[in-house]
Amino acid sequence: MQLRTKILVSVVAGGATYLLTNATSQPEIWQLTMSVFVGGIVLVTQVLLGYDTKVTELQALVDRRFRAVSTATDLYARVESHALAERINRLVQSTRGLKADPLTQRFVDHELDRLIGMLDGLRHGWAFYVGEDRDWLLGLTACANKSIDATSMTSFGNRQGYVDEEYWETDSGQRYLALQRRAIAERGVRIRRLFLLDEDTQADESLLSSLLAPHQAIGVEIRVLQPAKLDFLLRTDMFDFILFDGSLSYELRSALSVEREARPAIASVTLVSDWRVDDRRRRFDQMWQAAEVSEEPSTSAATASAQPQDKLTPEPP
Repeated sequence: MQLRTKILVSVVAGGATYLLTNATSQPEIWQLTMSVFVGGIVLVTQVLLGYDTKVTELQALVDRRFRAVSTATDLYARVESHALAERINRLVQSTRGLKADPLTQRFVDHELDRLIGMLDGLRHGWAFYVGEDRDWLLGLTACANKSIDATSMTSFGNRQGYVDEEYWETDSGQRYLALQRRAIAERGVRIRRLFLLDEDTQADESLLSSLLAPHQAIGVEIRVLQPAKLDFLLRTDMFDFILFDGSLSYELRSALSVEREARPAIASVTLVSDWRVDDRRRRFDQMWQAAEVSEEPSTSAATASAQPQDKLTPEPP
């Protein structure tokens, strides 16, 4: 269509030239020559203008391609120099030839978005998870090589705490205990757990004994902190957190419940890796010093307590 338009414009220009030369009574040969000449000039001009436009578009396309190649090359160079290069390459390779139905593809996209969100969050100092998490907790426990320092609020008055005696009987609690036992036995990880008690829990010796026995049986250092010994500056901002190797804080925020006896739900989980980790270390050490050393349970008590099953333990990532 563009070629036809150009030819039509050239013919019109040539015809107009012929009429003009004819009106001036020019010889027939000049009329035809000038008509063809002008029509040709118009056609060549249109072709050159179109060629210039195409060259400009081609140059812009080439520039975009070169920028894309440069970005990809730079990204690949960064990946190759990164400590996670092998795993990143494996991730890319695993997506090659993936023939997935629409549902599977959406699920893969969802999981990749979750991973990207966590990595991007940690890059800025914290990653956020809505609701109760399981994978982060078990994964960090399996990866810890030095220490795990954890606080566990049992109920604290209106039962806003998360980890109580019921949690350790769940599948998640048993897996968590089993991974802690392996961390102590196989990697020499020092695990300290600080139980923050409310008045009801500290008054019930049998409840307290059953709560502490599984942890003492696997080698966790246990201390209990009475409400009266808790620093008054910490009482208005209480939440459970776990420090892994002193460099990453796993923090739980529980949702409020109108029912006093209801086990609180987890509102969110946050992984903190920025300057706030230092604050968590100071907070834990302060409470640990103020807490009381718990006595070791008797052999029968430890045996009677629920023991974590290693067969439930997932392999470390």
